[in-house]
Amino acid sequence: MADEKRAASPMDRVWDFFISVKLAIVTLIILAIASIFGTVVEQNQPPEKYHQIYEDWAFALMDRLSLFDMYHSWWFLLLLVLFTVNLTCCTLDRFPKVLKVVRNPRTKLDENLEKTLSLADRWKRKGSLQDWASKYSEALSASFAKPKVTEEGGEVHLYAETGVASRFGVYVTHLSIIIIFIGAIVGNVLGFKGYVNIPEGESVSQVPVRGGNRMQDLGFTVQCNSFRVETYPSGQPKAYISDLSVIDGGREALRQTIVVNDPLRYKGIWFYQSSYGQAGGATARLSVSRTDGTPIGTLSLPPNEPMRIDGYGTIRGVNYDQNFQGIGPALEVVVEKPGQREASFWVLQGRPDLDRQRKDSLVFDFGGLNAKMYTGLQVAMDPGVNIVWLGCALMVVGIIMAFFLSHQRVWVRLSPAPDGRVEVVLAGSASRNRLAFDKKFEKIQSGVKAAGQ
Repeated sequence: MADEKRAASPMDRVWDFFISVKLAIVTLIILAIASIFGTVVEQNQPPEKYHQIYEDWAFALMDRLSLFDMYHSWWFLLLLVLFTVNLTCCTLDRFPKVLKVVRNPRTKLDENLEKTLSLADRWKRKGSLQDWASKYSEALSASFAKPKVTEEGGEVHLYAETGVASRFGVYVTHLSIIIIFIGAIVGNVLGFKGYVNIPEGESVSQVPVRGGNRMQDLGFTVQCNSFRVETYPSGQPKAYISDLSVIDGGREALRQTIVVNDPLRYKGIWFYQSSYGQAGGATARLSVSRTDGTPIGTLSLPPNEPMRIDGYGTIRGVNYDQNFQGIGPALEVVVEKPGQREASFWVLQGRPDLDRQRKDSLVFDFGGLNAKMYTGLQVAMDPGVNIVWLGCALMVVGIIMAFFLSHQRVWVRLSPAPDGRVEVVLAGSASRNRLAFDKKFEKIQSGVKAAGQ
């Protein structure tokens, strides 16, 4: 009666599950689909924006599944961990076999091995077997690599190899992917990403992250000292420039001017210039003087708010035109004097001479708008980024090892022939790029045959 096959233990079943190629393929497909979905559905936006796009039931379902912050969801993190464990187990399962082959190569060219090699040649030479072994060893060293010499059963075997590292290229690539995923997991768990608007002269110590669902304490304060926009002659924005200060422990620890693609970094947290805008309504500067040119003062008019001028009445700015009738910036003001009806007129920037034509007791000169701006910053901390970069560098090494190197092996067997001569068999193989190795083998063949002649 045949022995019954031993039932697999629970640990064996778990191990078989994690070394399964099917698991790797399924996990990769799900990750790819999820990444496509995360690209189509914009991530980490305010809930109001999603409500404008999706119906209430769709929004509730997608929010419950964390599809608006997919890359920080528990299920996406689980996929990363599962694939990392799967790839690690596959590598650990297969690596010892390759290591055994590399550490214990087949140094003897027996008949069975010879039959499997397409590149082989044989000839005979007169003389001593040891002398020819020494000559062919020197020839291999010169044309290929220093051989390992083995004597057995009256035969001498020479074995030389190059490019052994190529055998490990796929495992270096596997290791690089594992390191990249570990970096992604570390960044997912310990990092954050958010956006914050800081008006000029104000500061923040917390940042809303992950769609505004929570606040991240920075551990220090970031202050916007000033913000300005440089424009092209056409009026299009050319550069956004923020003057930022980092206040840590009650003192200014760092001050830096940032622009797009030139961020500020402090304690592993990056601040990127992302956007800008106007913080609240702009105030209009209005210089007031008498008709004889005697200055009275400068008013700062908030939008549509009346301001009193003693002995004259009230004035308020109600409208702004950047290019009034092709002349230039102008402010529409409304003046209300005691016992008189409201009067509205336009005051052009830098043109008090035009305002004198009203024949009023006061002359106004529009000095432009004072708009308080805010700087929009993208704030990010990713403690796994250096781990990811290490994995990327290692992946380049692994790809070079796997695709650009070739494990090339050459055997020489010397055995005594019945006619008293030495029978020589030369054979070789390469793990990849065999056409190139064919040409190389011809040179080795010529060098070995020419030895001792």
